[in-house]
Amino acid sequence: MRALKVIVVVLGIAVLAAFATLVAVIVNRAGRGGDEAAGAGARPPIHASWGRVMLDQPAGTRIQSVTASGNLIVLQLYTLSPGQDERLVVLDPATGAVNGIFVPGQR
Repeated sequence: MRALKVIVVVLGIAVLAAFATLVAVIVNRAGRGGDEAAGAGARPPIHASWGRVMLDQPAGTRIQSVTASGNLIVLQLYTLSPGQDERLVVLDPATGAVNGIFVPGQR
C-alpha cells in the first residue's frame, strides 16, 4: 500500500512538471509572435529608414488594399483611366524596393 502511495505522488509531480513545461513553452512562443511555431524561423524586426518610395504610377491612382504576405507588402492599386484599371505592386518593407508590378489580364 505504501508503494502505491509513492507511485501516485511521483506521477502527480510528473504531471504537474509536464503542465508547467507546456505553459512555459506556450508563453515563450506567444511572446515571440509565434513565428517559430509556424515554422517561419526567427526574423529580425524591420527598422526601415528608407524614407519616401515613389511607385511611378499614373495620375489618379488610388490604393484599394494593402496586404502583408510573408516578408512582403502587396498593394492593390486602381485608376479610372482606360487600360490601366488595376495593378498589384509588391514592396519589400525592409528596403523600400519595388519587387514587381503585376497587371492582371496583360501578357
